[in-house]
Amino acid sequence: MASEPAGLSVRKDVLRNRGKIVAAAQEIFAREGLEASLEPIAKAAGVGNATLYRHFPTRGALWEAVLADPLREVLAVVDEALKLEDPSDGIAHYLKGALTIESRRGGFAALMTTRYEHGLLLAELRGTIQQGVDALVTRAVQEKAIRADVTETDFAVIAVALSTVVQATRPVAPDVWQRMLGIVLDGLRPLDARPLPAPPLKPNQVWRAYTRSIARRDTDSTHSDK
Repeated sequence: MASEPAGLSVRKDVLRNRGKIVAAAQEIFAREGLEASLEPIAKAAGVGNATLYRHFPTRGALWEAVLADPLREVLAVVDEALKLEDPSDGIAHYLKGALTIESRRGGFAALMTTRYEHGLLLAELRGTIQQGVDALVTRAVQEKAIRADVTETDFAVIAVALSTVVQATRPVAPDVWQRMLGIVLDGLRPLDARPLPAPPLKPNQVWRAYTRSIARRDTDSTHSDK
């Protein structure tokens, strides 16, 4: 039996290594967050750091290989939500769909709250998603499907809070986020809505708050590993 050409064998090895790196990154990013160190990813994939950086010279390049498809899934959910006639159904469809994606094994927290400074494709996808979500909220407020004082930043904080519930309860009660979502959706209804006791966050405050929470989490994780 003739052996395969050397060039073909090399290409297969390259593709195999790339696939192992992406699979390891999917697992580690899902478990430890998108800012997880890249060295454990190389180790889990069974390759050296040099091989990882040959395939993915930057964290942004690795993020794109791992996260583009989940973000496209979220974008598809937004598109579906915008097509629903009832704005309140659109809000519920988006939140449930996005949280379902995050709740899967291998789901990723912080898909919509990471800046993707070194991942242009991901930043564009996230931006398109955010425009769609803002349109959902605006339509729902205008048509009195949700309370009139809800803003786009309120909705962003709600999404982050529910995402945190998904991550925190996954090991012990993986479906409880659906209960929390039901409570939130009822709280958004305009009927008998009472004035809110504080103003909404500004967009830059949402980013600052979430960035601080990531830094605090990473510091706590570093201390716990010592």
